[in-house]
Amino acid sequence: MDNHSAASMPFDAADAAFRLLCAGPQPLALHAAEIAAGLPDRPVPLDELRVLLLHPATGAGARNAVWAELVRRARAGGPAWMVGLAGVAMPGLRRAAGSLAAAYRGDSADLQAEVLTGFLAAVRALDLDDLEAVPLASRLCWAAWRAGQQMAYANADWAARRQDLSGWRDGPELPWGHPDFVLAAAVRMGILTRAQAELIGRNRLEGVRLSQIAAETGISHSALCNRRKRAEKAIADAIRNGFLADLSRRPA
Repeated sequence: MDNHSAASMPFDAADAAFRLLCAGPQPLALHAAEIAAGLPDRPVPLDELRVLLLHPATGAGARNAVWAELVRRARAGGPAWMVGLAGVAMPGLRRAAGSLAAAYRGDSADLQAEVLTGFLAAVRALDLDDLEAVPLASRLCWAAWRAGQQMAYANADWAARRQDLSGWRDGPELPWGHPDFVLAAAVRMGILTRAQAELIGRNRLEGVRLSQIAAETGISHSALCNRRKRAEKAIADAIRNGFLADLSRRPA
């Protein structure tokens, strides 16, 4: 069991800073209705906004518009807004770390720090001209999870408990009708490259043999097998850990 006080845990420290920014007579706030229709027509403190964004009544479009505004303000250089963005994301960050922590025997503070670092790096890497086209909450929390996963997989205790995906057909059920929708969403989120999605689509969905794809592309059969395995592992992890849960049933 970890021997940490609450204040020494990165998530608790970030959340404490977030609560301070949301307290007092001038809390960090956004005028919600000016960002998306249907949201409160007043300045909404970010701690209240966090609850609002998690409510099922808040549509995906409104949710993403708020996230986009938070990202713009955080990227504009204000450290308070970066703390605010991390605070709004904290439920997703805790879920990301929690899904890795069960079998991870290392220091949980290190795992949280790595997840938080991955989140902040992903925020800084976003294209500010393309925010509305990206499901930001899922994409950023997915990037945070991947950062934590890479550290966890380097830990011998975790690696001994790892279970590789045995095959696409044996992976978790896709959350919606046609798998093409999921592949397209995974590309938009940065989970898969376009080439990876095309490989899965042609081979698994269209039934084109890897030997034929190898002949067409000049890439060896074994290399294609490895690429497909990595891509299927990435999308199965995303589905299993809920990072595609906010996407609609139809492609954008």
